[in-house]
Amino acid sequence: MDERTVRNRYTQLPPTVDPAAFVVEVPAFEDDRPAPPPIPPAAAPELVAATEFARGAGGPRTIRRTQIPAALVIAGVPIAIVAVIAVVQVLFAR
Repeated sequence: MDERTVRNRYTQLPPTVDPAAFVVEVPAFEDDRPAPPPIPPAAAPELVAATEFARGAGGPRTIRRTQIPAALVIAGVPIAIVAVIAVVQVLFAR
């Protein structure tokens, strides 16, 4: 590239772009997923809560269920390291 071209490369803005050139039309499609079962009447909130709890009990693990193993690893590893260091110091303190 010429030195003058390199120097004047950013002195002007690029030409404006027509936003209509970037519009993409996507055809609509029907949602063929099965509809969830209807929620029981709210006359018995305990029944509604129990039903929702039972429905979610057999599903995939949620974030809440994975927090306990993660917390055990995060807390357990440093505690185990400190315990090993303490045992080594006690054994070699003589």
